[in-house]
Amino acid sequence: MAGAPHRRGIMSREMDPDALRYTSSLEFDSEIFDAVIYVNIAHIRELCRLKLLDPASADGAATILKQLLTERPKLDISDEDIHVVIERYLSQHYPEVASMLSLGKSRNDAVVASIKLKLKERLLQLYSQLLDTVERLLRRSISESETIFPIYTHLQRALPATYGFILQNHALRLHRYTANIRHVIGLCDESPLGSAAGAGTDIPLDRMRLAASLGFERISLNALEATASRSFILQALSTLLGIAVDISSIAEEMVIYSSEEFRLLTMPDELSATSSIMPQKRNPVVPEIMRTKAGEILGLLTAVSTILMRQPSGYNLDLQQVTPKLWTALDDMMESLGILSKIVDLVVVDVERAFRSCMAPVTAVMLANHMTLKYGIPFRKAHGFAGRISRILSSGELSREKLREALTESGIDLALTVDEVLGVMEPRRAVGSYLGPGSSNPVEVRRVAELGLGRIATEKRWVENRMSAFRDRLARLIK
Repeated sequence: MAGAPHRRGIMSREMDPDALRYTSSLEFDSEIFDAVIYVNIAHIRELCRLKLLDPASADGAATILKQLLTERPKLDISDEDIHVVIERYLSQHYPEVASMLSLGKSRNDAVVASIKLKLKERLLQLYSQLLDTVERLLRRSISESETIFPIYTHLQRALPATYGFILQNHALRLHRYTANIRHVIGLCDESPLGSAAGAGTDIPLDRMRLAASLGFERISLNALEATASRSFILQALSTLLGIAVDISSIAEEMVIYSSEEFRLLTMPDELSATSSIMPQKRNPVVPEIMRTKAGEILGLLTAVSTILMRQPSGYNLDLQQVTPKLWTALDDMMESLGILSKIVDLVVVDVERAFRSCMAPVTAVMLANHMTLKYGIPFRKAHGFAGRISRILSSGELSREKLREALTESGIDLALTVDEVLGVMEPRRAVGSYLGPGSSNPVEVRRVAELGLGRIATEKRWVENRMSAFRDRLARLIK
């Protein structure tokens, strides 16, 4: 291999420069650069403990590598990946240590360890950002808990609710993915180090000690699975896709509700754009881009799945192409969650129009329920009556004569008044009459939001503690 004759092995000629560039991962290895440094320092410490390295040289080499955390080395086009860069750099200062970096450690187990270290850190950051976005949604749901707003089914006005209730719905959807994130973090807490190229090693490494020095909670049980499996990346991408799908749903609502046809929401100037030719337009460009992320991440997940589906059980360089797609998806989700938080805070509700959108006949089901609960009318008959009242209200005002006609056609003999019918169907009264946990009754919306905020606070402390413990462990390693 060009630039690394000490790793030429069986090869008698250098690798073709174009082929080297084609297979190199240097372009996207920067994401795991620090993690690779930590892994190498941990390995050097372990070799020193085994008396395979001189303590002074090992400490000096660790110090040199530690400097790379703030001073990146110059990259050489002949370097195929970051592992080669680090070994080459170390060989310029401590060649005796650099020549031992691959004793009991392959790039196969080292790269998985590095990816897991970085992914755990990125997932904790994602967890924190997701909690922040959910918290914003819950706080706004409290402030909008009495803002009457329609619920749609089949994109038709269906029931009166509140805008706070809708925001809370999205908060709960997103919050469910915290369990998935914790699961993937758990997968990242399994150390592959000591698996070497895929069958283990005859070097007497203390795998538990190595794992603990880097903050891993346990070691892998099978060297082949540990080095060649990327199922943890599939699960991470699946979780990101789930989050992206729900964010896309929120973005879709923002686009629709802010359109001229609905006019229920107004996107703030800071998150909108006008047309290059039509100055009257307020285009919801931010949520439009946000909608695309689900499709983009689905594409990344599909690409990774396709790469992995035909892999034999040992390591193949195909796996190198998997990791950058993970970082891209994480970048997209972090950015989308941050932007979503801004939208939640700044979007404006047209309170009057939203209220009018919930007026009768949208509340027809409340009338049917009222007929059954108060007068004992079978629900299906009450349902038919409410449908007749809905047709009357849609075509004009409800009069005493039309009400009597609807009662007669429905086979109902009651002395109902127009005021009673319209009173039951008044949006604010309708929403306030909802009973039971999980309803859009403002009292219930606030109760659920407060409960959620309490959970968010607990989880934020968990994330902070995990991140602090993770960073402290790495800091002790290089101390």
